[in-house]
Parts: sequence; C-alpha cells; structure tokens
Amino acid sequence: MRYKCYICHKTYPVATTIFKCDCGGFFVVEHQGKFSGQEIRDRKDTTIWRYRETFGLPDAAEPVSLGEGRTPLVKRQIDGKNVLFKMDFMQPTGSFKDRGASVLISVVKALGVNSVVEDSSGNAGAAIAAYSKAAGISCTVFVPEYTPEEKLIQIRLFGAKVVKVSGTRQDANSAAIEAARSQFYASHLWNPFFSIGIQSSAFEIWEELDGKVPPYVVVPVGSGGLLEGLYMGFKLLLEAGYYKQIPKMIGVQAENCMPVHDAFKKGFEDFSDVEVKPTVAEGISVQKPPRARAVLKAIRDSGGRTVSVNDDEILQAMRVLISMGIFVEPTSAAALAGWYKLSPLERDGAVVVLTGNGLKESKKLEKLLL
Repeated sequence: MRYKCYICHKTYPVATTIFKCDCGGFFVVEHQGKFSGQEIRDRKDTTIWRYRETFGLPDAAEPVSLGEGRTPLVKRQIDGKNVLFKMDFMQPTGSFKDRGASVLISVVKALGVNSVVEDSSGNAGAAIAAYSKAAGISCTVFVPEYTPEEKLIQIRLFGAKVVKVSGTRQDANSAAIEAARSQFYASHLWNPFFSIGIQSSAFEIWEELDGKVPPYVVVPVGSGGLLEGLYMGFKLLLEAGYYKQIPKMIGVQAENCMPVHDAFKKGFEDFSDVEVKPTVAEGISVQKPPRARAVLKAIRDSGGRTVSVNDDEILQAMRVLISMGIFVEPTSAAALAGWYKLSPLERDGAVVVLTGNGLKESKKLEKLLL
C-alpha cells in the first residue's frame, strides 16, 4: 500500500515522514478494498470498523476506537418537505471528525509514531487529542486564538498541549506545518486516511436507508474533508454495484470564507484566493483548503453544486434546529441554511449532515441567541 500524489501521481510509502508531495500536491491512498453487502448485514460491530476493508490500512494496524460511528438518521418535516438529519455530532468527542481521527491515529500507531502535531479550530483538535490519548501518543494542537474555550478545555483534558496562534486559522496551519519538521503531522487537512475514515458516514446512510441513497446530501465545507469522504464512500458503493447513482453533493460555505464556493462558480480546479472575515461558523473558516481539488471534483462529478450562506441565515437555521430539540454548533447549522437555498424539489428527501455538538460553543450561542 502506498500514497500517490493527486497532482503528479508520484508514489510514496505510507511510512513517509512528509505530509505532501515534492510538487506540493496532496496524497491519496492507491488501493482500498470493498466489503460484502451480505457480510455487512451479519456483522455485530456497530462502529466504523465494520467497514474496515475499505480503509486500505497496513496489515499491522490495530483499530484505535472509542465507539465512533453509527449515528442516527433522523427524519423531520420543515415547510412541508422531508429532511433527513445525519446526526454526526453524536460522536465520542462531539463531532464527525472522530471517524477520521480513529482511522488516522490507527495508522499512526501502526507506524510506531509516538508524537504528533495537528492544527484545528477546535473539533479536529479534540478528536486527534482523544484518539492520540487512547493510543498512548503525545499530541500538540495549534489553534487560532479565537477558538472557543469549551473546545480548548476538551483538548487539554485529553492531555494534549494547546498552542494558541494569533491571527487567522491559516496562521495556525502554518505554525503546525513548521512544527511538523520534527514531528509527525497528523493532519485532518492533508492526510488521506482522515477522509477515508469519514467515508463510513456514507456507508451508514446507505445501510439506514435499506440499500438506497438520498438524491442530495448537504454538507458544510471548510477544508472539505467531510464532503470528499462522503463522496468517496458513495462512489465505492456505486462501483461495488450496490446502487446506480451517487447523491448530488451540495457544499455549503459561509459568505465570509468561501474559497471553494467562489472557485466552483468560476470553474476553477482549485480554491480561490479570497478575503476572509470573521463568521459565526468558525469551524468552516478555512482560507486555503489543501484538498480543494478533490472536493471540487467530487461536487462536479456528482452533479452537485455549492451555495453560500451569511451569518444571519446560519443563526436562523440554528433557531429552527433548536426548536426541534437539536443543539448543534453554527458550523452544523450552516448546512441547514444551505438546504433552504435548494429548490423545493431538491429539498425533499435530502440528507443534511450535522457535524458538531452545540455544547462546544455554548457560551457563544448564549450571547447570539438569548
């Protein structure tokens, strides 16, 4: 098993200490397996590891698991339209990123790495910190200084060192890359095993819908790993012959940080260089998403598109979710705000992925909504 550069196709061993190709491109995993639909129905494991064949892991990799996966698919009606909420904020550390962290840290442990660095606006840092703690690996997380304190407390309680970086989310990324010169970069932005773990969400949706898929899947997009992972999962199911179509992927970005949305509108293959302003959806404020080429291709190949939402629309979507008893962070609510921008026909039966627990930003939400 090897890494392959998405841009120039040069290959590298998975044990490489570098996180990107010499040409600057990001890695993909050359070979992934498939699972048997019949065997899946008989498996008792309800974590993401029921789909282990698809992860393409080294033979020596033992799962580092905290029970992640198998989150509910909850049906509700809004304005007379059926919507299915994938409740992926109901994970061990409170966000969908546990899926990717479980697979990535399992690889890291199999490689014998004992210390990692990561950069995050909060959720990925908490996930990497938790799974590193479970694996006996030390962890340092670089965060922008505006990261909500609730998320920082969670990261610290898992024993990780938190390094606050002044400036933007991109500045925290640059600091982590500098630190990665001497430590393993367990990056949810760059490492392909993180997206591979996330594809398990697509498999769960397929199982929960009795072997069917929804017409549209609406996803908040920051780095884009969630959308990329979901598309990979649906594509694998298509290639295995389990159904005949891939859902149209709808990527939602905040108006104050929309490098993928702008690129999609302009027909670019990679992200646009856009100005970034503060947004209530801090979790999707990623100025230069390194895997944007794969994200944009996934959106286009699925027949989907991107939409942008402003802070007022995000907060209104928050109020709608809270009225239904669903408490998520603004990044999650951005997905529902994007759902409102679809046509009435597109909205009916769509899956909206809710990504992060509202308890992670409760103090901010109190100020914004009460």
